[in-house]
Amino acid sequence: MKVLSIETSSKICSVAILEDENLVKKIELNNGLTHSESLMPLIKQILEETNLTLSQMDLFVCDIGPGSFTGIRIGVATVKAFSDSLDIPSVGISSLEGLAYSIKTDGIICSMIDCKNDNCYYAVYQFENNHYTLLETPKADSIENCLTFLNYKYTNSTITFVGDACEIYKDKIEAASSNFVLSDNDNLDIVDVYALGIAGIHKYTQFGEDKNLLPLYLKKPQAQRQLEEKNIIIEDMKISDLDNLDISNFDDFWNIDILKDELTSETSQFFCAKYENKIVGFAGIKIVLDEADIMNIAVKKDYRRQGIATLLLNHILNICEEKDIKTINLEVNEENFSAISLYQKLGFKECGRRKQYYDNKYDAILMKK
Repeated sequence: MKVLSIETSSKICSVAILEDENLVKKIELNNGLTHSESLMPLIKQILEETNLTLSQMDLFVCDIGPGSFTGIRIGVATVKAFSDSLDIPSVGISSLEGLAYSIKTDGIICSMIDCKNDNCYYAVYQFENNHYTLLETPKADSIENCLTFLNYKYTNSTITFVGDACEIYKDKIEAASSNFVLSDNDNLDIVDVYALGIAGIHKYTQFGEDKNLLPLYLKKPQAQRQLEEKNIIIEDMKISDLDNLDISNFDDFWNIDILKDELTSETSQFFCAKYENKIVGFAGIKIVLDEADIMNIAVKKDYRRQGIATLLLNHILNICEEKDIKTINLEVNEENFSAISLYQKLGFKECGRRKQYYDNKYDAILMKK
């Protein structure tokens, strides 16, 4: 069995090819570029250097998180595209399980990833007779709650900790119990793409392919949490919402009649961000078969630079994943640098231009994901 394994949950973008459980080749890249720019060239490189093609793979494996929200989404989307287009099965492995597969000593393993402010993602596994068993499903919690729970649940057991949180919370882990042991391998702070591939083989052998491959989000993005603390919510937009829409405070906005038509169209779907029941942002997509066009993302002037556009766009991407949309298109004014940066961060790439489309002066950049 030939396997292409992709790891994008951390700052390092890495790919590996396995023949059964033997490593054929592994490439890691940490050059400061986003994974949206790095991943495809890295895959092309490893295929060329091994004289293989995507169609020769028997399985695709990717990291589904937790980790970088954008990185995870890029990895999952890439594997889904390969799997769907080539009719080759795929599976997703959590970062925590991938970390556990780096430990080869029998016993209980706690995989732990830092998620800032004395919080962590963690899961517990047992390795015995060359087999990994999940004991505690992945969770997000404070480091104190995590260690208290583990000390209570596994009082008489030695637990080996692995992951980047081990160094960050080293003193707290060692002080919590004499049975808590830190992995002595300095290279186990991030997921190894080879270990991820082996975990993928085991999962596929036992359960078959992931028919609904999606990112594993244990914690909402920081921007979304901050907005929710302000009681900003995202919901489907309705005709009745237009009564509360102050169009004078939105730029790049069509006239109200066009928006009404789109809200009643069977192929369009709009979402709005609300604060105290007033619309502070909205966005819409038009879906035809397995392709979607983002028609508009607008944020009220007084609420800009607060993450609302990011929240709306992430909501659209989640909806497209649920609907199994293969391609998402949009266009943006070449002078709208903040929007272009956001789209690039979330994996959109320029695919063309409409010359002097805006005010007969500025190009419209066409982007695709």
